[in-house]
Amino acid sequence: MNNNSQTYEKVVNASNSSKEKLKRITAVLLYSVFFAVWVIFALNNPDILVPIIVAGILCTIMLVLISWKYLTVEYEYAIWYGSFELAKIYSKKKRKNIVSAELCDLLLVAPATEEYISRAEHMEIDKKHLALSSAKAENMWLLVTGGKDMPRNLVFFEADDRMLTILRQANPSVFVKKI
Repeated sequence: MNNNSQTYEKVVNASNSSKEKLKRITAVLLYSVFFAVWVIFALNNPDILVPIIVAGILCTIMLVLISWKYLTVEYEYAIWYGSFELAKIYSKKKRKNIVSAELCDLLLVAPATEEYISRAEHMEIDKKHLALSSAKAENMWLLVTGGKDMPRNLVFFEADDRMLTILRQANPSVFVKKI
């Protein structure tokens, strides 16, 4: 089978991580503080109490609608025609491409053990991406991108057998078997 014709796609929900839960709790607290400022301002101006409270409610709702979508995050890993792509998806709607690399240009694909993390970090990494459901995700792997004149990215991802098979077939010289 030709590796350039193999496709693969996986979506991982990052909202399970404790970091994501902390962000949500912090956001709710900040929304509460934002509204409390409006209430305090309204209480100090009793002549226009109702309009200020209404404005505070509307502004708080707008703030929640604008910012909450950034607190629901998923990562999508895809392999399309010999290229690895990593995207961040906000609120199941807005997509931001993070990493794109040719499989033949990968420098390392390995289990995320201390040994291989150390080896990867010594490769002059430009940017690190954690595309995981949690910091303790099962079957955590890493890959390092970096073709000629391309930035080097260290990507932590959750792999399954099919993805590992495609990566191994596409670039066996950089693939490390899981111990």
